[in-house]
Amino acid sequence: MSNIDAPGSQPIDFFTHFSTLSDPRQQTKLLYPMAEILLLTLCAVLSGANDWVSISAFGTKKLAFLRKFLPFSDGTPSHDQLGNIYAALDAHHFQGCFMDWVTSLNSTLSGVVAIDGKTSRRSLDKAGSKAAIHMISAWSSELNLTLAQRQVDGKSNEITAIPELLDLLTLKGAIVTIDAMHCPTVVCGTNHERGMSA
Repeated sequence: MSNIDAPGSQPIDFFTHFSTLSDPRQQTKLLYPMAEILLLTLCAVLSGANDWVSISAFGTKKLAFLRKFLPFSDGTPSHDQLGNIYAALDAHHFQGCFMDWVTSLNSTLSGVVAIDGKTSRRSLDKAGSKAAIHMISAWSSELNLTLAQRQVDGKSNEITAIPELLDLLTLKGAIVTIDAMHCPTVVCGTNHERGMSA
């Protein structure tokens, strides 16, 4: 996806951080350009949307607003279409682009960054023999934003996943809070190597 300019205005900086994100869809069949999908999602989430249904509803209600930035010639996708599009993206690459954008907003984080693990409600699929989804997240209290997430098999695997999560973040000067079970020497040592307080 190349850098996108808003019609008749300056380039939208948000898009430059997603310029390397590949669109896996067949280009000849696209109704909704990736730039429009990203802008819709960003605006909806910043307005409080937290699922595909509410993001889609935001697009329908705020189409005139969105068209101030990009054409949205075919309107906005349904919630099913949004889910399918994001499911097809490379999740790790998308996270890298997102974190690059977040870092650009505040090159030096301060305040508290909370590392914690949670099991998603209603994610257990007994019929499909799939375990519940367990995620570890890094939450910035200053930005009121989740900086990064990692899916793990369960609480027992959080100890190995947390250093991988920390590797994704630039947290020099931040105060990192974490459960006591995740404070062996290896984790605390990793924090101090990054210039964080734990």
